[in-house]
Amino acid sequence: MRDYDEFLNEQLWWLRVSAPVSLSELGNLPDEAKQLLSPAIWSDFFRACYERVLPAPIFWLAVIVAVAVLLKHRALIKAIDGTLKWVGKPRTDRFSYTLQALFLTLVVAAPLPLVLATAGWLLHASPQVSDLAQSLGYSVERTAVLLYILRTLRMMCLPNGLAAAHFRWPEAVVELLRVELGRMAWILLPATLFTRFALDLNPGEAGGVTFRFGFLIFHVVLALALYRLLHARRGMLANWLRVNKASLLVRIYPFSFWLLVLVPLWLVAEVFAGYIYSAVGVSTIFLRTLWLFVVLVLLHALARRSLTIARRRLAYEAAVEHREATLATRRAEEPENGGELGVEVEEPEVDITELSDDSQRLVTIAAVFAGLVGLYLIWSPLLPALRIFDDVILWYQTVTVDGEAKRLPITLADIGLALIYALGTTVLAKRLPAVLEIILLQRSAMSEGDRYTAITLTKWVIVAVGILLVLGALGAQWSQLQWLVAALGVGIGFGLQEIVANFISGLIILFERPVRVGDVVTIGNTSGIVTKVRIRATTIRDWDRKELLVPNKDIITGQVLNWTLSDEMSRVEIVVGVAYGTDVDKALTLMRQSAEEHEHVLDEPEPLLSFDSFGDNALALTLRAYLASLDHRIQTTTEL
Repeated sequence: MRDYDEFLNEQLWWLRVSAPVSLSELGNLPDEAKQLLSPAIWSDFFRACYERVLPAPIFWLAVIVAVAVLLKHRALIKAIDGTLKWVGKPRTDRFSYTLQALFLTLVVAAPLPLVLATAGWLLHASPQVSDLAQSLGYSVERTAVLLYILRTLRMMCLPNGLAAAHFRWPEAVVELLRVELGRMAWILLPATLFTRFALDLNPGEAGGVTFRFGFLIFHVVLALALYRLLHARRGMLANWLRVNKASLLVRIYPFSFWLLVLVPLWLVAEVFAGYIYSAVGVSTIFLRTLWLFVVLVLLHALARRSLTIARRRLAYEAAVEHREATLATRRAEEPENGGELGVEVEEPEVDITELSDDSQRLVTIAAVFAGLVGLYLIWSPLLPALRIFDDVILWYQTVTVDGEAKRLPITLADIGLALIYALGTTVLAKRLPAVLEIILLQRSAMSEGDRYTAITLTKWVIVAVGILLVLGALGAQWSQLQWLVAALGVGIGFGLQEIVANFISGLIILFERPVRVGDVVTIGNTSGIVTKVRIRATTIRDWDRKELLVPNKDIITGQVLNWTLSDEMSRVEIVVGVAYGTDVDKALTLMRQSAEEHEHVLDEPEPLLSFDSFGDNALALTLRAYLASLDHRIQTTTEL
């Protein structure tokens, strides 16, 4: 039965269900309009409302909620505007303010659609009312949904709404959206109501001429709105198209633009040619596609907003640290000021689109990928041709099920799925670490080494899962991979043991962390900072900015001096030679005073001084002073 339904669904798209509209049929329009507006139909509708809608508690609950929202309309708008005083400031801006404004926008747009949708649903779901009342109830329900979407989008385009204040869309774009949404609401809503009702009123005649003209008005208005909104020079994306001229999306934009504009007009031609079933089905799918694009744009804007807040906060914290360093330097240079220097921290102005390249690309790629998946799910009933890939068998695999060997085909569709898995794994492995680093940077308790470990392990997990998904899509099983494992075992035994040892040592370094990114280490005759821990080797940058690649195995099995493993405190030793006959006690006192007066020398443990030896030409005195970190080691040694 299911196969039969799918066969019918595939074939009915291309069947003509009525004759093309002729000029003689246009004369039936007044009679059909009278039938549509006849008192008998509407009296039946109002009687059904009186009997089924008004007594329903859920309807009055919807009315009470709608009235309450209308009474609080100004307060809700004021609450949306109230979030603006916190938005854009690093110290106070939070993503929760955007979510709050979004929630309030959804609430403000709800009253009338809520009442209409409730009434339409009560009529449509009631078996006691007439078929015409049910049809009209369903039409009212569909119209209420469209009304809610248009009102919500228009509320977002208010001068202090989400689009302008939170997403920072250009003022011209917001104004264009608000005007076009207002125009569409006045025409699309009545056209939706009467077109659907006309189709249900005269199903034998496929809605008659009334349905066709309502369909014509709806889709012509939709095509004009899309033309004005998406025009390459005067539309919403005009500025983006000018900035990204070299982008692939920009190159295919003219084709996409005319496709979106001409599809509604093509549907009108189909309706007047008699292909009512396919035109209505494609129209529904096309509208779902438009709503999918709207949802993706909003989610993309929310994601960029979240990342921008994180980036702005990090920039502000960096400015605060720079301010503190400036204050410390000026206090040291001008102690007579008493520390009151009056240095202000300027809150950095970060544009809403200023994100790191990797983060921005990941958000865009995620939106494109979600859009492709959504398009496939929406348009799959109309694209039976894609199922031909399931019939292209490339090879067979033998699978053991309940002790019985079965042959399962690997098709061209499986290859496409494997390519999607591979592409997704590559994109995530390259772009996700940047976003994860921004998230982890907000956790001040995590050190640089901890962040690097989390990001590296995440990347390796993504790659491992991606490989498993690709192999699974291609039909690979453990029984079929045993030969590969055996070959790897032989290879490891003869020449790959060092590579495997370095890989396992890299895992040990990431988990046990004897050295971490940012640590100061000494290996052999080289001292420097650990900058990377990769699969095969660890990178150490010395003080001359030269990078040394140390195999991970040498770090695990050899001796490594880690200056900052558990404590960054270090000690400097300064040997001073004084001439014979010098007052040694006075020299040691002067050396102690120099150490105690230096800002980077710790009071606890206190500096140590000693008279070490009689040299050939001088007496050797040594100062041992402790520093809180290695950052100022060379500078402190020089100054002492």
